[in-house]
Amino acid sequence: MFKAISLTCCLASTLLASSPAHAEPNVACNYGSPQAWEQISLMYVGAWKIAHHAGYVIAGPMTMPFPASGDRETIQIEMSPSGGLVGTHPDAQQPIPFVWANEPPWSFEADASRDGVPAPMLSSSDVEMLMGCDVDKLARLIGRTQVTIDGTTMDMTLRLMVVGPDQMYGIFHTSSIANGMPVKSWRAVTLTR
Repeated sequence: MFKAISLTCCLASTLLASSPAHAEPNVACNYGSPQAWEQISLMYVGAWKIAHHAGYVIAGPMTMPFPASGDRETIQIEMSPSGGLVGTHPDAQQPIPFVWANEPPWSFEADASRDGVPAPMLSSSDVEMLMGCDVDKLARLIGRTQVTIDGTTMDMTLRLMVVGPDQMYGIFHTSSIANGMPVKSWRAVTLTR
């Protein structure tokens, strides 16, 4: 319980540091359209540290805690020839193309509930409160890829909200079938420079 509270406080304080005031929306609240994002997306090219926070794994009927990773890995974000962002990681089997999220506003807590897991440490509602705007006013990116390990193919989806010039926050979701059993995981992630 204490770890969960301290992680939430840590994530919230990091987001607050990038937000000038609670009453005034963060500048990132202006990036929530494809046109606005196109103007500034080049600013997000470069090396980013990705931290995997605590989450949950669902294996068949069981839900288990998924502890935070103590390591911060580096993901390189580059501009593809088509103009979109692509993430590369030394351990990845293929690059991760990030596309504009043409989806309704995200509600991480509702999505987690539908998957049968508790809400993430920092919900999309918390992000809205900290940023001073709805999540659909933020640039939202989706990266999808697949990895095959020991004959099991895992689908990976990374949903990111751009919350400032040096930080993104989101949910890393995986799903696979292992030994005939569906396995899913949910984990909060932050990307920082």
